[in-house]
Amino acid sequence: MTKTIGKVIEVYIPEQYQNGGLLDVMDRTNIGFKIKTQDGVKDIVLESNETNAQIMKNDLVLMKEQDISGKHFIDIEIYDGESYE
Repeated sequence: MTKTIGKVIEVYIPEQYQNGGLLDVMDRTNIGFKIKTQDGVKDIVLESNETNAQIMKNDLVLMKEQDISGKHFIDIEIYDGESYE
């Protein structure tokens, strides 16, 4: 598991399609983040949930990346200042 701290520089609702058609913005379930890290800017799109819906521009976040059964997963949460080394 890789843990990286970054700063949110943009929060957006990405385009989302269903049955070949573009969903109305009110029907979309994904949320996108552009996060500035020491390695550059990462663009992350996740399914919106109660935790990531509270993340706003300029928040410090902790990104957790891991591979499970051959699939790559990324989770983000607000960084509370604790050491995660």
